[in-house]
Amino acid sequence: MVKGTPGIPDRELKVIDGPFCSGTWQISTIEIVARHSEQKYEPLFVVSTGTPSALRLVEAGTDVCSQQVQNDAPAGIRVRACGA
Repeated sequence: MVKGTPGIPDRELKVIDGPFCSGTWQISTIEIVARHSEQKYEPLFVVSTGTPSALRLVEAGTDVCSQQVQNDAPAGIRVRACGA
């Protein structure tokens, strides 16, 4: 879902945590697969909404606590994305 998203490197990605779901919302943590063992990358978060067959990306990146997530996401997703 995040391949080709501006700001997300065009590299192999791997889900490392989640998805965690609440209603029609989901949040997962992904990482960029390092090409060399000494490379380190920050985890990236992905927030989406919709049914499994029609997911829509809401936010992706290191900070996914957007106004839409704060206003529209269920409490469990909002806490994982925003910390409160």
